Amino acid sequence: MKIMRKIKKIFKLTLKSIVFVLLIMLAIITVSIPYGIYSEDEMKEVGMTYNKIVLKGVNILTMKTDSVLKNRNIYIENDNIVNITSDTVLIKGYKAIDVNGKFAMPGLIDMHAHVFDRTDLPQYLAHGVTTVRNMMGFPMHLRWKKQLKEGKIVGSHLITATPTLNYGENAGPFHKKINNAEEIKLAVEEYTDAGYDFVKVYDDIDSLQLKAIEDISKTKNTQVAGHPPKVSLERLLNSSLVSIEHAEELLKFLDEERSEDSMRALAKKLKASNKAVTLNLVAFNRIYKISHEGDTYYQNLKKAHLNPITKLIGSKQLEIYTQAGPKYKNLTQNKYQAMETLSRILAEEGVTVLLGTDSGPNFIAAGVSVLEEMQLLKAAGLSEHDILKSATYNAAEVLNKHEWGRVEANAIADLLILNENPLTHLETISKPYMLFFNNKYYSEVQLSKVKALGENKQNMYATMGLFLEHLINK
Repeated sequence: MKIMRKIKKIFKLTLKSIVFVLLIMLAIITVSIPYGIYSEDEMKEVGMTYNKIVLKGVNILTMKTDSVLKNRNIYIENDNIVNITSDTVLIKGYKAIDVNGKFAMPGLIDMHAHVFDRTDLPQYLAHGVTTVRNMMGFPMHLRWKKQLKEGKIVGSHLITATPTLNYGENAGPFHKKINNAEEIKLAVEEYTDAGYDFVKVYDDIDSLQLKAIEDISKTKNTQVAGHPPKVSLERLLNSSLVSIEHAEELLKFLDEERSEDSMRALAKKLKASNKAVTLNLVAFNRIYKISHEGDTYYQNLKKAHLNPITKLIGSKQLEIYTQAGPKYKNLTQNKYQAMETLSRILAEEGVTVLLGTDSGPNFIAAGVSVLEEMQLLKAAGLSEHDILKSATYNAAEVLNKHEWGRVEANAIADLLILNENPLTHLETISKPYMLFFNNKYYSEVQLSKVKALGENKQNMYATMGLFLEHLINK
């Protein structure tokens, strides 16, 4: 009998191992499938190409200031704004589109996203986001960048970080764990040569490791951004990080009471050191609201159009907070209020604030979460202009893409045409009347087709393959 039990146990283990191996093989095979690549006919169905267009009678939010230029004509040639005139002047040779007093502003830029599904990119585009900065790079992001450039897939511009550099026992499974200067040099060289756009650093990087990252990044002419590493505030302010991610991460630099005086003192130091901050309220707001509103709010979040793997991860991250007790509810309320106050003070003190949604985790869906983040920032006390500027002009300046994030001659024609003035009706952002992007323009009907592409998420096995590919190669 003992022998039979051992045989059965061995058989079960063997069967489980075979199933596990088959799942891995299936997942890896799916990586090679060109998911989301469309035929030429399908690409023609989404967006209309143009050579020379004039938008007549448009009101312009340049985003440099909070003023609106009324009754202008915008002349666009091959994805570039070549001229802006009054509506009384009409230059010949352009196909005219009369927009009858609608509002033009730059396409939006989400400066902190986690793009785990290729279909997130059209989902973003359908909501007026023309550029996405992905904050944790996988090999798949390099392929998607290439496919976007070749016109094989639909979606926003993609700027991607390297795999996240971290150190110590708290390094996550998808982080690149580094120990010394030599490992850092090899990793940064490999990643930048492969085509990743900037270096992402995380919490447990120490001062010596940060110095090594800064040195090699400078030689490779690449930016560094991320969470505040394990360094002093003075060292952080003197670092080469172009953006500090999450207002939440700055709370540790305040006094114990998280007083407004300490917030304003911190804001002045950030302003003096020319540090940008990606605010990102929506991620912790999820925890705060689930803690206070419980399962009803949690179940409603699960209706979002999300990849099945990220939905599973979101469940693991958030479900526990439905059982929060009074002590934790009080903690989340105090912390979120501190984040709101700090965000307002940073903007008041002239710190370069950036809009980021942290999409991917926490049931934060691509595209649609941008308006949610904007509304939270408005509730925190930021002006509509500061909010919109954080997602356009400020972001472009930090990215050193001075042809983005503004409406002026010689700028790239990534444009939103909106039915109402977003400075007074912020919600109009979520439903563009028209979008200009990558030498195409999209009507409302075509944007609905793009949205449908974005909501058709890849399956669990394909996503597993992409995650495994990263784990093997990072």
